[in-house]
Amino acid sequence: MYCQKCGADNLENAAICQSCGGVFVYSKPIKTSGMAITSMILSVSCFPFLGVFGIVWILGLVFGLIALNRINKSGGQLKGKGFAIAGIAVSSAGLAVLLTLVGVLLVFNSVSTISVHKKLKMQADNKQPEIAGLVSVVYNNTDDPNAIFSAPLFNTEELDSDSPVSGRLECKSPDDKPVVVQWEFMGEDEGKELYSFDILTTVDENKTSELVKTVEFDGKDELIYKDKTMKIYLTGEKE
Repeated sequence: MYCQKCGADNLENAAICQSCGGVFVYSKPIKTSGMAITSMILSVSCFPFLGVFGIVWILGLVFGLIALNRINKSGGQLKGKGFAIAGIAVSSAGLAVLLTLVGVLLVFNSVSTISVHKKLKMQADNKQPEIAGLVSVVYNNTDDPNAIFSAPLFNTEELDSDSPVSGRLECKSPDDKPVVVQWEFMGEDEGKELYSFDILTTVDENKTSELVKTVEFDGKDELIYKDKTMKIYLTGEKE
């Protein structure tokens, strides 16, 4: 190699010129950052696979940031800044897409869970009785068939999901005193149907008596109420 000061020819890679004693200064070869290239490869190659659930994109982002920092501090001895920036950009975009998808799935799952809970609650609220029967008011000390009043508890074959699970029976005693029996299906407990009965009876012109009672019904005859003048039964419907 030739000396820049005196032009003398020297051995290759010589440290000092043999003619003038000048010192040779060698510049380091410029290299491309391997981490920058790795960052770009990781970010792009795994995009169709959602970055293997984000792990590869996180690595691509970290490698890209480290490579960019080293390139900026290398004083021009490292290149590949474009690779590093590309790796950072693609990895960031991939992570953003992945997080968005995860958020959408979480919201959808939450809405689906709420919908299922609402549906189950509606089914529970609209649960219909399975046992058909009769509610009967029978007045004492009379053989008059007109003194016996009955109403179906529920005709389960005709019920649908929109049918109100409740019933009502109105009648009058032989001495013309009105009686109102109302009931509502409350659900099931250990194979028995629970009903809430509200019984309104007229004592005299100025007084009305009310009784609220919960009854367990399994298809067998059940005495709900009695006084001096009448009895109210809940009976299984005879086929």
